[in-house]
Amino acid sequence: MASIFRKLSRVLLTVLTGLATLLLAGSVYQSWCVRREARRYPPPGQLIDIGGRHLHLLCIGKGEPTVIFEPGALQTSVSSELTRVEVSSQTRVCSYDRMGSGWSDPAPPGSVSAGQLADDLRLLLERAGIPPPYILVPTSFGGLAVEMFARRYPDRVAGLVFLDAANSPILERAMSAIDVKTAERVCLARIAARLGILRLFDPIGLRRASVESGRGVALLYRAEPMDALCAMARGLSQSREELRNAPALSPEVSLMVLVHDKAAGFIPPGISSVSRDPRYAALMSEWLSLQQEFSRCSHRGSWQIVPGTDHLIVATQPHAVAAIILEMVAHVRREQRR
Repeated sequence: MASIFRKLSRVLLTVLTGLATLLLAGSVYQSWCVRREARRYPPPGQLIDIGGRHLHLLCIGKGEPTVIFEPGALQTSVSSELTRVEVSSQTRVCSYDRMGSGWSDPAPPGSVSAGQLADDLRLLLERAGIPPPYILVPTSFGGLAVEMFARRYPDRVAGLVFLDAANSPILERAMSAIDVKTAERVCLARIAARLGILRLFDPIGLRRASVESGRGVALLYRAEPMDALCAMARGLSQSREELRNAPALSPEVSLMVLVHDKAAGFIPPGISSVSRDPRYAALMSEWLSLQQEFSRCSHRGSWQIVPGTDHLIVATQPHAVAAIILEMVAHVRREQRR
């Protein structure tokens, strides 16, 4: 019996030693890749100090009003490039990295709410010296920050173009369908990022997605973006309360709500099981009506389905999105001349 016990102990020790070696090797590999990529992909824009933290801001083109792109949860300042470049031919276009993403500084520990993100955006634009009013263009999760910004600072907003983006009606419905604990499963990605697992297995398929796959891997498969994603998931309840208590959206703001044609591309890695939950299916069945409800928050609100798109509308139909944004730019300019 003692001999069997010793053999089992040796096997267990060997397994644990091998596992520890693999984890250490993954961590070293991840650190080496991050250092190498930092040299290979320097920030293309400016690092703006917003008070002890820096956010990365990228602006192209000239003219007013300035169009501000608010990225989705897994996007950065260099996302939506085709649309940004097309719009920049007629006015200034700025995009940025939220805390923890792209080239911006990490998110603070704990949770992050829509109100915090809206205040970050306000500080960024003030410190960068970009005068209002703005046309704000959010994608996916970025809609919560933009809606909060527009409700807190209505005099700084000339127009809104929501790209299948989240909003307060959707958040209210989503919180009844997908509880915070379920959403917090994305926090597991923090561990996977630190051990190089995300980089190794490429769960989002970045290497197949574009010619800039190296930069995409460098920007997303790090610990900081996954920490920020986790913090935003943990802040959903606070975001809901902040939106409930914020002033109503101005009924006079120009608002265009674009909606996907095909319900795909919603669920981030780590919580794919959510798509099999009947509560998620119910939310998807109500998505259009919730987007229509949000469009009615303004007397100047409208909505339309963009043919041939999934949730990431700007990625699947970049030129159609650019044309709609430029229509908003022309409308705002006409309003300003009156």
